[in-house]
Amino acid sequence: MKKILATTTIVAAVVTGAVLLPNGASAASVSDLAKSECREERRDDRAEFVRDFGNGPGAIQRCITREIRRARADCRFEKRFEAAEFRAEYGTGQRAMNRCVRDEIR
Repeated sequence: MKKILATTTIVAAVVTGAVLLPNGASAASVSDLAKSECREERRDDRAEFVRDFGNGPGAIQRCITREIRRARADCRFEKRFEAAEFRAEYGTGQRAMNRCVRDEIR
């Protein structure tokens, strides 16, 4: 009986995790996602990246900041002007905004 209960609990935890993280998403932070986007952008077109953010240790950080600001602005716009769709997709509260920002950065 204890083995069945333990197995059921584990399966429920795995299923819940799959529901909370759709599309095979990992629990990476917003800044980690932005960093990977910036690195990919730098790899794809180095000259444009250097023109936009400079060359040096602060370039990636400037890119990360821009990515997060743009994603938040897009989410604020969506939340304000497409409120029903926003609530349906992300829910309400700060966690909804965080989910939206994470999706925008991906």
